[in-house]
Amino acid sequence: MGKRYYLLLSAYLTSSIGNWVYRITLPLLVLHQTGSALSTSLVYVVEYVPFLLLSLPGGVWADRWNRRSILIGGDLAAALLASALAVLVIAGTTHLWPILLAAFLLGCVDPVYHPAFQSLLPDIVAKEKLGKANGWLQSGDNLMVMLGPAVAGGAIALFGYGTTVTFNACTFFVSAGAILLIGKVGSPGQDRTVRSSILKDIGEAGKYIVKKNKALLAGSLIFTGTNFATWIVQANFVFYLTTYRHLNSTVLGVVIGCQGVGALVGAALAGRLNERFDSGRIIIVTTAIAGCTTLILIPLRDPVLIGLDWALLFSCASINVVTWFTMRQKIVPGNLLGRVVASTRMLAFASIPLAALLGGVLESNFHNIYLIMVVSGVVRLGIAALAWFSPLRGDSRASETTKEGPAPSPVGEQTS
Repeated sequence: MGKRYYLLLSAYLTSSIGNWVYRITLPLLVLHQTGSALSTSLVYVVEYVPFLLLSLPGGVWADRWNRRSILIGGDLAAALLASALAVLVIAGTTHLWPILLAAFLLGCVDPVYHPAFQSLLPDIVAKEKLGKANGWLQSGDNLMVMLGPAVAGGAIALFGYGTTVTFNACTFFVSAGAILLIGKVGSPGQDRTVRSSILKDIGEAGKYIVKKNKALLAGSLIFTGTNFATWIVQANFVFYLTTYRHLNSTVLGVVIGCQGVGALVGAALAGRLNERFDSGRIIIVTTAIAGCTTLILIPLRDPVLIGLDWALLFSCASINVVTWFTMRQKIVPGNLLGRVVASTRMLAFASIPLAALLGGVLESNFHNIYLIMVVSGVVRLGIAALAWFSPLRGDSRASETTKEGPAPSPVGEQTS
């Protein structure tokens, strides 16, 4: 798939392990300082609020500006913010607000970064190789998901929170360097001589999603519901493992790292599944399996069994992600892709802050994580049942063959 794709893959993997290190480190740090499930869940709330604020502008910028430059700027901004957080932690701050502020600002990078990243990929990879390219990216990310929590747990135990956050900052500097080496890549935004308002650009993407591609709209709404079901549990998962199961940071990191093992298997299976089955049906069936897997988690007590169940849950999630990204890249015109990625992602992520906050409130008031797991599992199963009657089932493959507008011309190294 060419040198430029492998540089992009290297940058993605480097920043991914850094992301997972701080996603484990910050909740553990807040829990260590406060002992509160609600305070810990607030970390997730402030990390995902920026998706509601910046996803749509981020999509417009990805279609207007040079996407490679956005990625480099995003990595450098994340590196500087993580460095500032490391200084605060090493200085021994005992206040919660600086940590939440740092988490919020770091969260502001991703909704700008992700549309540019997803829109850059079709510029350097041929359309027929997008499924494979996304599968490799997801497999690599899942490997980092597996290693990141274990690395974070071990690093915290051996070196403390400050050194662990410093390592996170270094990964973003390395990622920026790798993207810089990709060289010049064409951007749709560079070819647009007439610049409309941001609101008009957002409206153009919204009209495409709502009126021209019902399968895309249905998929976005499904992910809105499943993200709610995921995060009402995941925002409490660190608290659950430390308080209910009494695991130390090292074992906790290994258990959470099991999601990377499952997700790696899911990414490996996704390509073959997408060759044999309709994209919409894959998403619906794996959503139902994830609902059952969540309910199975309730009676488990052994860390090994919890890790295996968590791995199966994220295997389903990984299949969903690869299927959804590939479907979206194939059916959306190149000049709209950044805004459509941002719009559908914002819609899907809109439920995460509410779910994280609600999960923390429920645990703080009722002290019953198992009730939260029941809610999560039932919501997933209900969404799968409703989705079976939605335009996503059976229509997604047809949409791939009726893509409107010119396909982006891959300019990366490839064989025809």
